[in-house]
Amino acid sequence: MKCWRMGVPFAVLVGLASVAWGQSTILSEPDTTQHRFVPKLQEPQRHVPALARKQRIVAIRYPQAEEGVDQFRASVPELVSFANKETRLEDVVFVAEGLRLTDPLLGTPLLLFLTGNQTALNLSPKEKTWLGSYLRGGGLLYAEDVRGPTIYPSDVAQSGTPFDVQLKALLADRLVLGDRVHWTTVRNNHPIYHAFFEFPAGPPLSTSSGSRRSDRVRELEMLELRGRVVAIFSDLNISYGWASTEIAGHRRALQFGTNLLIFALAEKRGGPLRH
Repeated sequence: MKCWRMGVPFAVLVGLASVAWGQSTILSEPDTTQHRFVPKLQEPQRHVPALARKQRIVAIRYPQAEEGVDQFRASVPELVSFANKETRLEDVVFVAEGLRLTDPLLGTPLLLFLTGNQTALNLSPKEKTWLGSYLRGGGLLYAEDVRGPTIYPSDVAQSGTPFDVQLKALLADRLVLGDRVHWTTVRNNHPIYHAFFEFPAGPPLSTSSGSRRSDRVRELEMLELRGRVVAIFSDLNISYGWASTEIAGHRRALQFGTNLLIFALAEKRGGPLRH
């Protein structure tokens, strides 16, 4: 005799009670379902920012910098002219500018370019704060210890120079990125050496030391933040080769600079930093 309670078989109620008390139950009948409904999961989408046609390359100006010693104003315009001609990108044109970090027209450039030699790299708290926000927001800085024709190539490609020390101290400042930054060597298989022109042996050295002496720096350094490159540092004087048409390796230096711009484009197209 079957016992019913509120239209539900008593045996079913007992089974449910058993489950509630943590007891195992065995299905009395095999599963004969012919068709199963599998819900389609929505894949998460990554926001890919659109690129503006004009991509600005901004050389950072600071009062202490001396033209021809700490910076060469022709470097970025020469690079931009070469890159636009060689790449012939349909939807992107590179634009050269020179601005202070406090300039209201600064915006969010594709690439910041900072050079120096012996002079003090004294940025204001406001400039440091802006630089930190720019880098954490997905920006890229290319910094280089440069040498002009009067001292070239006496101490080119040497580590631990005044600008080298100051630049790394600047990025480790609490207002910029903090002291947890860690510099690593840019290996020869890094995309920056293969983004457009091929550099299988790494960075061009002919515009720096003129030789591959064992006591010279031969590699670039980079700083990554949450999986993205935010800064690249060079002791190799490559950007001097952008401005000077007389030295050996002028075109090769411009080719490397073009790779730098293409790499910056790819980084920007990839979206913001990972959280």
